[in-house]
Amino acid sequence: MTQELEAATDDRKSGKSTLVKILLVGSILVVEAAVIIGAMVLLSGPPEVEASNVKAALEVAEDEKIVEILVLDSKLPNNKTGITYLYDAEIYVQVKKRYEVRVREELNQFRNEIKSQITAIWRTCDPRDFQEPNLQSLTRKVGALLTDRFGVDQQLSEPIMSKCVIVMGTGFRVDG
Repeated sequence: MTQELEAATDDRKSGKSTLVKILLVGSILVVEAAVIIGAMVLLSGPPEVEASNVKAALEVAEDEKIVEILVLDSKLPNNKTGITYLYDAEIYVQVKKRYEVRVREELNQFRNEIKSQITAIWRTCDPRDFQEPNLQSLTRKVGALLTDRFGVDQQLSEPIMSKCVIVMGTGFRVDG
């Protein structure tokens, strides 16, 4: 029985020593891997970037920026109900910077025609359109007019105007 007990004790000791050896070798491998990866990262350094690529990327990004251009700042009437209300309104278009000169030239050349068309839309709008929180109906109508006016960039197949923005005060009654 003592021989069996000694054999069992030897088996346990050899099992423990094998487990310790495996853990020791595993931890050494992990440390080696960390050292090799760290050395590779330090020796590779940051990637090289050419200044011309950065400059070209910045120019492209600059052309993509959105600018707001004032189309109309006026007091516009609406008397659809038989009572005339006057609304202080500012209308802007948002365009990419690359289209800014083109849009400004169009606005300068046809300012009165555009004002006339917007005023006609304003006069024919339902009074409920002026009560909408975001002026969706009015913005959609004026936006469609201006989108047609400025058109599409044929090279990029994208509309010149990105968005129409209307800033309007509360209308006030002007007739008794």
